[in-house]
Parts: sequence; structure tokens; C-alpha cells
Amino acid sequence: MEPDLARYGVRVIALSKDTVHEAARHQARDRLRALLLCDPELTVIRQYGVEHHKAFGFEEASFRLLGLPIGLRPTITTMAIPTTLLVDEQGILRWIDQPDDYRLRANEDRVMAAVRATFERS
Repeated sequence: MEPDLARYGVRVIALSKDTVHEAARHQARDRLRALLLCDPELTVIRQYGVEHHKAFGFEEASFRLLGLPIGLRPTITTMAIPTTLLVDEQGILRWIDQPDDYRLRANEDRVMAAVRATFERS
């Protein structure tokens, strides 16, 4: 969506619970040009009220054999709920999109409709 957003002067800023190292790896892998902000302690994510408590993950088991971790233990982890915010040049929140399913991201058609409605000048 970058070229379409650029026509309206919209800049994408992403916030995630990734560490700086993880974010740099994702940015390189996915060739992302958006500014990536890291919030591994979920400080800002919690302030926006978009913390998700039911994400399934794995962590190392505490059992070790000869110093090596044995197996992975399933766990419930916290993460940010994918949320798209459209903020105007005065810092006013103009639109928010948050799917019910945390695995989904904002729909391009919905985002562009909100951008047009907010920034098109007659």
C-alpha cells in the first residue's frame, strides 16, 4: 500500500513487542520500509489497551540433560493485538481497525477507504 499511502502523505509506523534485533531481522527479511518501533516490555502497547493475553507459544522446558534443554513447553504468551490507527497531522485519531482474530491484519480496501475519507480534499 506504500505508493497509495504516499499520495496522501501517510507514513506507516509499526509498533511491536519485538526486540530491536528481532525487528531488524523482520525488516530485512520482509524488505519493510516502515519505521519499526520496539516495545518488548509492552509498555506502550498496554497504554493503548491492545495487549492480547491468549497467544499460544512455546518456551524452553526447565528440564536439562547434560546442560541441554529438553523439549519445549507450550505456553500462553502476551502480544499486541494487530491494530491499525489513522492519526491526522494534528495528532487526532481519525480511524481505528482491530480485527476479532489476532492473526489477521487490516484489510487494504478498508485502510485506503479510511485514508481517502480522512485526507481527500474537495
